[in-house]
Amino acid sequence: SRYGSFVSRNGYFYVPTPSPVPRIIEGIRNGSSYAKEVGGYKVRAVRDLGVPGYDSTKADNKPTLPCSATSPMISFTFENGTVFQFRASGTEPKFKYYVEMAGEPGVDREVVERDVEVMVGVVLEELLKPDLNGLIRP
Repeated sequence: SRYGSFVSRNGYFYVPTPSPVPRIIEGIRNGSSYAKEVGGYKVRAVRDLGVPGYDSTKADNKPTLPCSATSPMISFTFENGTVFQFRASGTEPKFKYYVEMAGEPGVDREVVERDVEVMVGVVLEELLKPDLNGLIRP
């Protein structure tokens, strides 16, 4: 209770053939005009480790981590402190996501878990558009 509850939700979607991953990544990038808000949640920072790379927290917008054309990873940090990371699997037909939320000290873990579940549903739907892109839920 001193530090708050930390909750993570990691998951994936199966990716059909032909792969919609390039379209999903380009949709998230939105022509290098990354979303400032997703489903009512304000975005604090974006880091794109695809090529050419982007990090909104750096003065020159260049990430310090390595970038990859073949396995990009995009991270969104929201004003509420929640972090979402998206990437395609390099070995399986899956599109993966990783979510971390830190609850405020004194807030029950169940409340934080409920908050993260709501946020995951909204953000995945808005950024990945699973039905439109043919992503298959496990």
